[in-house]
Amino acid sequence: MQKSYLPVLFFTLLIDMIGIGMIIPIIPIIFTDPSSPHFLLVHYSTGEQYVFAGAVTALFGLMQFITAPLLGELSDVFGRKRLLTIGVGILALSQILFGFGIEIVSLPLIILSRAIAGIAGANFSIAQASIADVTAPKDRAKNFGLIGAAFGLGFIIGPMLGGFIASTTGSPAAPFWLAGMLGVLNVMSISLFLPETNMHRSEKKHFTLLKGIHNIQSALRDKNEKPLYIANFLYVSGFTFFTSFISILLVSRFHFTESNIGTFFGVLGIWIVFTQGFILRILTKKYDERTILRYSLLFLMSGLALYAIVPSTLLLYVLMPVVAVSNGLSMANMASLISKGVSETKQGAALGINGSLMALSQGIIPLLAGFGSGVVGIQGPFFAGALSVFCAWYILFDRKA
Repeated sequence: MQKSYLPVLFFTLLIDMIGIGMIIPIIPIIFTDPSSPHFLLVHYSTGEQYVFAGAVTALFGLMQFITAPLLGELSDVFGRKRLLTIGVGILALSQILFGFGIEIVSLPLIILSRAIAGIAGANFSIAQASIADVTAPKDRAKNFGLIGAAFGLGFIIGPMLGGFIASTTGSPAAPFWLAGMLGVLNVMSISLFLPETNMHRSEKKHFTLLKGIHNIQSALRDKNEKPLYIANFLYVSGFTFFTSFISILLVSRFHFTESNIGTFFGVLGIWIVFTQGFILRILTKKYDERTILRYSLLFLMSGLALYAIVPSTLLLYVLMPVVAVSNGLSMANMASLISKGVSETKQGAALGINGSLMALSQGIIPLLAGFGSGVVGIQGPFFAGALSVFCAWYILFDRKA
């Protein structure tokens, strides 16, 4: 069964990530590069620019924090396909609004579009639950790697395409017109080719926008899953420090253009795809999730710390596989451990709880990184990220070492 479902889910996630990835080379240029003709924050100080860039990035995660668990539970009741289709369509609309916001120099419209994108971007939790629906427990780490592979390919195609289109057209808004069109294509693909995967639907229940907060409380009350939830939160937070401010470091320290940033993320994505499609599948045949995480988290911690002090463009790329491979391995194996800890009928709820924690980190970390960079400098987020990943490792392994 999974052979017919997984390609469509992979394509859905890939198109989503391409559209989301297109924004990566644009944000540092329009918010933190005064030398660019497309710079929007003319009357802001450098510290204020960092805070604003962090806040716009954080808004996406904060909205996911509210909607990811709600969508996960709604999909348990009403099915995955319907919710996934709606989410993809709204995400396409948000991309178009972001482009208009840049075109007419409207910061309020840009902020609104990111809020809408965060609501729709929470559909990854539905796709993850769909993969769990059609995958045996022993194969989940491997097949959850599809999410990482889509993430990686999105990092290859999205930023490179966004940077290329912006540089070629001279308009940072142009990539978002294409992202909107890709979103429409994604809606058509889901409608035509994705069967419903949820064959064990739950009964209707009371839904609330405060579910994200309730999920945090549930995670803290669950004695069995609590260490995993907290460790995953800290791990994701650590990597979010990196992803939210690496493009700004590339601009401020190495004077990268949109095209240069797109190339950097393209190479990073190649490493992630190689990890998810090749390295992960080899290692999961020989080692269990905890064994892999014991080492992948330590390598990730080291890579993040070194990025804070990297002195040259060459070393930027030398360090890249350390971060990309270790993150790719950590992402899939963390998700697999959490999925294995709950029953088949609670996959959507459990992954929704995990989605809340991930979205919370993606909502608060860029904001903290923005304030931190304004105070201690651009290296701050990378040291903070390394510390966060180490704390994740400590929770999982210190007393088992």
